[in-house]
Amino acid sequence: MRIFILAGREMEEPFLEWVLGDAEMTVVRSATVSRGIRRLEGVSAECALIVPDTEDRTWVRAIQRVRKEHRLHCIVLGNGIEEKDALAAGAFDVFDRKDVSREMMARSLRHLHGRIELEQSLERKKAELDWVEETARLGSWQLQIGGKTNWSQGLKNILGDEGRLTGDFSSLRSFIYPEDREIFDAANTATFRQGWPLDFEYRIVTDQDSIRYLHLHRRVEHGQGGQVDKAFGMVRDVTAEREFENFLFKRDAILQVVGKFAEQFLREPKWETGIASAMEALGKAVQVSRTFIFQLGDEIGGVPTATMIHEWTGSAMMPLLGRSEVSNQTFSPVFDRWRSILRNRKVIAGVIRNFPSDERQYFQKTGARSIMIIPVFVGQRWWGFIGLSEHEEDREWAPVEVESLTMAADIFGSAIQRERMEQLLKKANRSAEEAKTIALDASRAKSRFLANMSHEIRTPISGILGMAEMTITTGLTAEQRKNMDMIRDASGALLAIVNDILDLSKIEALKMDLNPEDFDFRALIETTMSPFASEAEVKSLRLHHKVDAEVPITVNGDPDRLAQILRNLVGNAMKFTEKGEIALDVTVQEWLGNRVCLLLTVRDTGKGIEKDLHDTIFESFTQADNSVRKKHQGTGLGLTISRELARMMGGEISVESEPGQGSLFSLTAWFGRVNRAVGKGDTAPISVQHTLHLNLLLAEDNALNQKFLTHFLTLFGHSVTVAGNGREALEILEKNGRKFDLVLMDIQMPEMGGMEATRAIRESNGRHYDATLPIIALTAYAMKGDKERMLAAGMDDYVSKPVDMKELSAAIARSVAYRDRGRKKVPSFCAPVNRAQKTKPVHLDMESLVERFDGNMPLLKEILELFLTESEEKLVVLQHSLAERNLVEVGAVLHSISNIASHVLAMEIVTLSLELEKGCSQGEIDTVMDGVARLRPRFESLVEEVRRRLISL
Repeated sequence: MRIFILAGREMEEPFLEWVLGDAEMTVVRSATVSRGIRRLEGVSAECALIVPDTEDRTWVRAIQRVRKEHRLHCIVLGNGIEEKDALAAGAFDVFDRKDVSREMMARSLRHLHGRIELEQSLERKKAELDWVEETARLGSWQLQIGGKTNWSQGLKNILGDEGRLTGDFSSLRSFIYPEDREIFDAANTATFRQGWPLDFEYRIVTDQDSIRYLHLHRRVEHGQGGQVDKAFGMVRDVTAEREFENFLFKRDAILQVVGKFAEQFLREPKWETGIASAMEALGKAVQVSRTFIFQLGDEIGGVPTATMIHEWTGSAMMPLLGRSEVSNQTFSPVFDRWRSILRNRKVIAGVIRNFPSDERQYFQKTGARSIMIIPVFVGQRWWGFIGLSEHEEDREWAPVEVESLTMAADIFGSAIQRERMEQLLKKANRSAEEAKTIALDASRAKSRFLANMSHEIRTPISGILGMAEMTITTGLTAEQRKNMDMIRDASGALLAIVNDILDLSKIEALKMDLNPEDFDFRALIETTMSPFASEAEVKSLRLHHKVDAEVPITVNGDPDRLAQILRNLVGNAMKFTEKGEIALDVTVQEWLGNRVCLLLTVRDTGKGIEKDLHDTIFESFTQADNSVRKKHQGTGLGLTISRELARMMGGEISVESEPGQGSLFSLTAWFGRVNRAVGKGDTAPISVQHTLHLNLLLAEDNALNQKFLTHFLTLFGHSVTVAGNGREALEILEKNGRKFDLVLMDIQMPEMGGMEATRAIRESNGRHYDATLPIIALTAYAMKGDKERMLAAGMDDYVSKPVDMKELSAAIARSVAYRDRGRKKVPSFCAPVNRAQKTKPVHLDMESLVERFDGNMPLLKEILELFLTESEEKLVVLQHSLAERNLVEVGAVLHSISNIASHVLAMEIVTLSLELEKGCSQGEIDTVMDGVARLRPRFESLVEEVRRRLISL
């Protein structure tokens, strides 16, 4: 052991060496031992031996300083030193010079060494505990005998303690959120007096004035006399979880309010009816201090005035409605910038202190700290704006709040437009023809509203989904990939909500039609049920279905809408069933000529439904579980839509259920009987030429859609040029139109929309643009008749947003094939392909391909499928071109083979094909013929290898 000796003048070193034996010593002598303490700086020692002179009384101060400043244990060796005084000062042991022996000192040093090791072990354990608490957001405390409470560092960190915690347990109460103190006190009584174990949550306010949520576990043990023998507890900071729950709750609350906005304003004849309750519900859902509506009025000096016409305020807020500063005001020139922003249909949102000083001063008079202003348009005219202000704290608005409130403003503007149309209709009742015209205008306005609602909501969702898919194909960490999957899934869920609202709106507006066709009934049941298998396996549920033998193999009806109903019923059963089984059974209920009524039942062993809710669950925006902390989220539209679709099919949906006994949903629907089987050969496949490596013009104003579409189209081998609107697209086509193979055209764009641009191309007769250029519509419109309008405008095909890249690829293939049908066909007498020729097998580097596509197997599979389609076409065209000795066409085909081979990393074939292409440009027909004889079997071997690998994916 290394010992630092603070000695006076009297002690002789031989005596010290005798007493300490083989210990490593550093001796410092001074007149008083306290003077030598500064010599400890920089010295590595495990303990200090203090040896004062007989008259030196500074040894008490020396012990205290060594313990406090250097955290070393002290042993005192002196004459006439009282043991109790030395121990009280902090000494580990005390010896009298006259009585000390070498054995006594050795035993003391052994004990001290053991204590030091124990303390070091405890310090390491404490450091590990502190790390665990910090990492897991944990804290703990322990009540010692005598009543003193020890608080862990983790708990102090969670509380943000700056000195309020003391040894008294009651000091914790000062941190408790005021509204939670009563339950905190009751919990203390239950544990400290009655010995109950405790497990509950409460809120605290840190010394930094932030609110945090803590989950507490506490245990108290009492002695026989009822006294507290032991008490300890652990807390976990669950703020992140609760804030996320609050976010989800707020999101659902806002969407519920927006849904009620739509329901109310679409049904009420006057938009003012219920506006007060709607604004109150909006304010409470978003949790703001004030909501208000301003309407534009007459102009003063060329600037329109604005007046507050509706207001809701929270408690303790002074209303502004009716005051001169918010009545008939131009708010100019201070808010000229805002007027320009709102006129362009953009939202103003932010924290007041971040605004320019003149704008900031106006709002500071009202006490507002954050503001959001959303413009309201009636048709194409700016009508006014809806606003929200927060006065309690600086608030950064969440995207879901901005998007939802923009939707509410659009619904509000459409309600005003509808009311105006209805007023016009009433005035025109004197003439039947005028009444009919106005009714059609009102219907068109409603359809435009639904179409605009579809476009404005689905377009940003399309961008989010596309960007998520695009980002997933880049190099991501596991956590980043998980986060992107969550974004994609959340966007998909939001899209499902929007689709439900649109379906309900179309049903109510009588815009929903069934699309009957012949389909294999059992195949549809298999396809519909298979996606639920993995979830059933995770939950250990038995999922099965049975179709009675009497049910026809092929029926005529709308397979998509039937699948939608079944997905909703089975999906609901999956949500609310934790154990047992889910079964789908199909039987024939009735025959009527060539029509059959089928009975489809979905039975589960879930929690069941109260009898008084059997009818209400089929109402809009209603769920069996409407509690604040409901486990399963949703809009409550699924069963409403399903019942309406069932009635459109001539049937009905009913439910039988009791709490704890599961549920049985019964669906009846009529179908036509078909006396032939439906197979894959019913539709002839399109012969696709030149579908890879096209020059595409993308007309799209949304930046997100521009980015992800360009990313994937380029990944598929295409070259993409982007235009921000229809006018830009026409300018590009007029300058370089001959180089483009196809146009992807968004419908709603600023300055010039997609249909107007398409008509200009088709009507040009080749003077300015290629009138035969294929054009595919990309649109978020989802109303009846939209596709027909776009095709009538001259577009060749239609793909809805969010864009499915496989669907888009198929549309591109169809459009290009349709245009090329007039090209020269390959003669039937072309020499057959000699597939029996022995060729060295071509290796397909699947590992590199998977790495290239970042593990995105669906995308890789799609690329390989497109490769096979391309390769078959290229081989036939190559055979024909060689037969005609047409080097120009042979060179074009070889160039295409180089490109598609590069997509599967077949670089040997790429190199050979490029060399032969060069020979074509130099007119070396014989050399090219010989080279193709070598290339062709290698390329065919590559095709077979791709086909073989594709089967296993």
